Amino acid sequence: MDNFELIDLLCVIDACASDRSAGRLVPMSKAVEELRVLTGDFVSSDEDAANALTQVALERGCAVLFDEQPGADIVAEV
Repeated sequence: MDNFELIDLLCVIDACASDRSAGRLVPMSKAVEELRVLTGDFVSSDEDAANALTQVALERGCAVLFDEQPGADIVAEV
């Protein structure tokens, strides 16, 4: 999370989380893209961005969908 401001991460998670009957779900591909647009950071790796966003999403009680990698059907929950 060192490369990104907490307020940016919070804004992206809130913007990307969709409410489902089972809780809030954050698709990570969309969140990483939104973070890049918001911050203008196109240098940090997708993995660094996804790790920072995942940490914030889980702390906010959201499930995370890793949808741009093998095993994309895996959902992480707190």
